[in-house]
Amino acid sequence: MKKLLVVAVVLAIACLSSMAFAAEVTVNGYVDVRSRLFENLDLNKSVNNLDTASRTTTENAFRIDINVKADNAKAKLSLWNDHDVWGTNAKHNPDNSTNETNAGTAGAGASTANIREAWIDVMIPDTPVGVKAGHQLAQIGNGWFLRENYGGVDAWIVYGTMGKVTIAASDVKLNDNGGNTANTNANDVDLYTVQVITKMGDNGINVNLSMLKDDAGIYLTPQTATNGVYGSAQAGTGGTGLNQKGRLYNLGLNFDGKVGPATLKVEADVQQGSVDTATGNTHVGITGNQVVVQGSMPMDKLTLNATAARGSGNVADQGGKLTQFNALMDIGQHYTLLYEYRIKGATGFTNTGFSNTTALSVGGMFQVATSVAVGADLWFLRATEATNINLTSAAAGSTAGNNSRDLGMELDAKVNWKLTKEVSWNWQAGYFKPGSAYTTSLGKADDAYGVQGILSLTF
Repeated sequence: MKKLLVVAVVLAIACLSSMAFAAEVTVNGYVDVRSRLFENLDLNKSVNNLDTASRTTTENAFRIDINVKADNAKAKLSLWNDHDVWGTNAKHNPDNSTNETNAGTAGAGASTANIREAWIDVMIPDTPVGVKAGHQLAQIGNGWFLRENYGGVDAWIVYGTMGKVTIAASDVKLNDNGGNTANTNANDVDLYTVQVITKMGDNGINVNLSMLKDDAGIYLTPQTATNGVYGSAQAGTGGTGLNQKGRLYNLGLNFDGKVGPATLKVEADVQQGSVDTATGNTHVGITGNQVVVQGSMPMDKLTLNATAARGSGNVADQGGKLTQFNALMDIGQHYTLLYEYRIKGATGFTNTGFSNTTALSVGGMFQVATSVAVGADLWFLRATEATNINLTSAAAGSTAGNNSRDLGMELDAKVNWKLTKEVSWNWQAGYFKPGSAYTTSLGKADDAYGVQGILSLTF
């Protein structure tokens, strides 16, 4: 109830502000009900681990966006709850009514509304320069190096447009005072980026240079993992802070546009950098690269699509140098329903994009009726550098197997159903057949599958 009151107060303030200052205020958002079934995510049917390997849930989510425009400025406030699992918002003990806990009571798994976006975008008077600051969604180019479109990040962006060219400089704050709290002034993680974006009709070219300053030892700390990957935010296992500072430089070139009737997206990134060891006396070199090509071709009611991608991985004989591409990705679904999203990929972690992954996909979507489209994508997956991913817990007696480049293949099917103008019910089903890179001492990895449906009303 308190969260609903907060939302109501915010809406009321927005309405009063629009009347008092003649600002244009619009409100939109959605309400989702998401149904999910995932089976055998640890790729071993003989291990009974229902909480993590197999689970069926139904979840609720909502988002309310308040958009404000006034003179040469605009702002946005977005509130959401990011999926509450049914059955966790109210708990009832039939044996003792005094122990009944209702939604909204502390400790009862009560639904919470959080800020997804809260930013201001203003043009400096009498100049072509704008400033956007606050909690916002962030992506560089086509989003295969930096993509934070799930819960947003805190950032400053200064930009200016001259004809068809936009130049932007940004500071994305990825962590504050992390790693080692003994020195609260030196342990931040920032991503500084300069982008030059050129728009030519339907085509856009983005050239960007980024520097990741990791003074907390979170993103670039060498990790002990199945293939010696270095750290990522998703790993959640940062180093010792000040003793493991790192610098990573990423040069990116992106294309997004038309080639005849086809839509084409291309991203190429090259990385260089270094990170301190745990003692801080020596440095470990970092180098990496990736190329991602995505294309689609409309053919009446059928749209064909394909993806080819390769991200570098760690090579065993490089004298300790880290050669795996480091992607800064959110926790959303990036390309497959199971691999990399719900099942750990060739890096030993989820949510790392195409790091140490070479992938090829072919697929399409067919408009069966005005309100229904069906499609499928077949993914062929290989580790760029041989690895072994042991997903089964050590308690089950599982140890790593031999390194391999064979990650397997995944088939994802989709059904998009538009019930009304505002209501849709979209479904995905995925089947992952793991390759020998997932083989452990327990034997060949078993197949996994998942189904997800989202009933959504937008307003």
